[in-house]
Amino acid sequence: MNENPTYYTDLITRYFSGEATEDELRELSEWLIADPNHEELFTQLRKTWLLVEKNKVYSSIDIEKDWRAFQSKLNSIGGSRETPIVLALKKNMKSRNAFLSKTWKIAASFTILLAASFFLYFNLSKLKDTVVTAHDANIVHVLPDGSVVSLHAGSQISYAAKFDSKIRKVELKGEAYFEVAHDKTKPFVVASGDARVKVLGTKFNVNTNTSDGTMEVVLTSGKVSVFFKRSPQKNVSLNPGEKAVLLVDQKQISKSPNADPNYMAWKTKVLVFDNETLAQVLNTLQNVYQTPVTLTDPALSECRVTASFDGQSLESVLQVIKETLDLHVTQNGKTIEISGKSCR
Repeated sequence: MNENPTYYTDLITRYFSGEATEDELRELSEWLIADPNHEELFTQLRKTWLLVEKNKVYSSIDIEKDWRAFQSKLNSIGGSRETPIVLALKKNMKSRNAFLSKTWKIAASFTILLAASFFLYFNLSKLKDTVVTAHDANIVHVLPDGSVVSLHAGSQISYAAKFDSKIRKVELKGEAYFEVAHDKTKPFVVASGDARVKVLGTKFNVNTNTSDGTMEVVLTSGKVSVFFKRSPQKNVSLNPGEKAVLLVDQKQISKSPNADPNYMAWKTKVLVFDNETLAQVLNTLQNVYQTPVTLTDPALSECRVTASFDGQSLESVLQVIKETLDLHVTQNGKTIEISGKSCR
């Protein structure tokens, strides 16, 4: 980054005048992102530039001077009494055309300036957004404030490259576990559509796309507030061990004790099943291991499973279930099929 104090002032001026190259625009964008004070300087210079240009426009239009010059030309022409009348009409038309021509030029210049400003703003806004995606496996990502986000496979977060002075906001698609660095001056907000989860510093799991189409928030420690953007006054507070279920379309939030011991199994690979139906077990396994597991006979869904696993592979888990319930496990393409006799 150039250390010359006037370098970026000159670069901004070149941008406003339309002389900046593509490389200079890119350099200007990086400089603006680096420090909020740079954006403030850019804003002030833009206001000054617009004011100067406005004064230039008005100072360039001297209607009285143009009119006197035109009258002088008419007087030099002379002619009969009828001639001035005809020329007077042309005079007004020419004056009007000249004025309209200048007006159009002014409008065009102003439009170009606005378009250029919008272009820079739009591109800078895009550059400010950091997008992190967990494609085929879980990943752990550290945010600018030191908060740690564990992203479930297939999930995505996006956030400003530098949090602003009032809030730390992260957009989430999918499922993630947040370990938020405490900062009482800057609330941390997880956003998904119109839903919001607001905290100061805590640990919690958010799933924006559960199997039944709801959004779930489970609190591990600390305290969170769950609400919808348009009605923050109707917030629901959670204590450790509680879960909020959001019906997004109906804008409804319900709170209850978290009865699912496996809500973090996708992250920890620790699974606990206590007399769970096979249907519930397979639903959990599909979420944890991101592999389709189906039953060839719906009657098998009522089989019951009591077992625990810690860091084991999907194959190992299925082997235990197979031997416990006397079932058959086969691979059919990317899908695992379970068959056997009904447990009824």
